[in-house]
Amino acid sequence: MGTREEARAINDAAEAAAVGTPHFYEMNPEEARENRRKAYVHSDKRETFSIPGRGEHDVWHPIRFAKWTPSEEKWPDGPRGIYLLFHGGGWVFGDACGQNDVRLEEMSEELGLVVLVPDYSKAPEHPYPAAVNECELAAIWVEENAEKEFGERAAKMMIIGGESAGGNLCAAVLLRRRDAWRGPRPEWYKKGWVTPRGVEGWPVTEIGERLGGGYEHKMPWKLANLVYGIYDVAGTPSVAAFGERRLVETARDVQWFGDCYCPDKEMRKLPDVSPLRGDFRGMPPAMFTIGMEDALADDTFLMHKKWVEFGNGVSLDVWPEGPHGVGHFGVHATSKLGMACRKKLHHKIDLFIKHEPEIPGRWKDTSRGGVIRYF
Repeated sequence: MGTREEARAINDAAEAAAVGTPHFYEMNPEEARENRRKAYVHSDKRETFSIPGRGEHDVWHPIRFAKWTPSEEKWPDGPRGIYLLFHGGGWVFGDACGQNDVRLEEMSEELGLVVLVPDYSKAPEHPYPAAVNECELAAIWVEENAEKEFGERAAKMMIIGGESAGGNLCAAVLLRRRDAWRGPRPEWYKKGWVTPRGVEGWPVTEIGERLGGGYEHKMPWKLANLVYGIYDVAGTPSVAAFGERRLVETARDVQWFGDCYCPDKEMRKLPDVSPLRGDFRGMPPAMFTIGMEDALADDTFLMHKKWVEFGNGVSLDVWPEGPHGVGHFGVHATSKLGMACRKKLHHKIDLFIKHEPEIPGRWKDTSRGGVIRYF
């Protein structure tokens, strides 16, 4: 059986098995969390540590991290990078420890990365902005401590990523950190120009040159890895079209997750809540991954389009027959399709680490009519 045929059969079986089981929106969050934790497979190579909260970021309690470090046997020169990952779970479920241990241990060892996963407060008990405040503080801590804690080599290759709701948090954190790193904004920005169409007719690819490089990518994050994220909490067309199909999550499940995270529908228009509505100039290159059988497919397609419009480097992988979580969790964590997805993702990160100095010239190349090249 081929990969796509196998994937189709797995999807059909998963939908059939879901009939009669509770929807996410019918669950008691705390009971569901405990039931999920019973199925976790814990890695004996996982370490944990905590950082203190900071009142200026409205985080008043410690943040726990899970950490995986590549072996000295395979990587005698030490880790070659850091990967900060914000886990998924609809802002309601999920943990730094246990949820992704096996996969992240594999990633750390295969790619030579220190993998860091912070815990964050869950909705509905702790709605927006609790999670994004804590995730931003986690990113700030890595920025400030990377070289001291993990070495000079690792600190030069900092990658940030998120999966599902974690993709939302990652994009929101990048918007915040971009603003923190780029300094004072020019007057035309303060007047409210937030579209990718240019200023006084300037194409977006020329903005950095016209402003003396003021809007070039300045953050220490070299690469963003955005995997089947939810980028508009108000909902995209593919969510509505998905309806009540029982393949991982239904449209109503997605709506419920959004209601838990940000009950105020007006606040959902904020880029801090729905990053798709934000201004993405000055971002690192991003890798996007999505399955065509995912209710959130349009979130990725629209965010990918926005990344390109604002002149950033991009890479997009679309997996036919892939549902939400393909290659990472659920029915396609270990299927042929899932393994192919994960293998390609690791391969592209590996290539990026090896060739990062060459990448800017490739993605900023305007010699072909301003076309943004994929890496």
